[in-house]
Amino acid sequence: MPLPRRKDAGASSGAPVLNILRAHVKLTDVEEYTDPFTVTRKADSATFTLDPQFKCTVEVLYDGASGDDNGAKFFEGFRYKQNKSGEWINQDNSKLGALTEVVKPGYFDDDSIPDLTTEDLEGFEKLCSIKPKRNPNTGAVTGSTIDWETMQPVPTKQKVAAAATEADEDRSDIPF
Repeated sequence: MPLPRRKDAGASSGAPVLNILRAHVKLTDVEEYTDPFTVTRKADSATFTLDPQFKCTVEVLYDGASGDDNGAKFFEGFRYKQNKSGEWINQDNSKLGALTEVVKPGYFDDDSIPDLTTEDLEGFEKLCSIKPKRNPNTGAVTGSTIDWETMQPVPTKQKVAAAATEADEDRSDIPF
């Protein structure tokens, strides 16, 4: 006889669980922490020390589909990484590094590009995938997170118009 089943309700945080292949999102309420900091969970007053990071709210402007998830908001952190000598750095090939490359292309190759700031991120819009966020210890779904490997800048109107003109020129020799 099979055992009864029960669906895991996930976290009780109330955070939306989104699974969006290509979302247009905006970052707001951006805060930067350059040193480890402590937070207290409201539900049970447990305290945690978090790595230095940019914390922000992510708002889905367009979900790329039906629009059912437009306006959804969740919290996201873009963490600094600690190197072998104990310094906290913005590291290439990390979530914060990928965001930095979208905001400031060529950042890791050009030392003249200024460091990333909260002003650079406040109101910044980009394209990305959003997936369910899981607790690494239990596997329980706790909300949503940006898939950092999919972050891209939002195409400007000039780039879109140039691409359309180029496509029209490529088709000019096709007989109709």
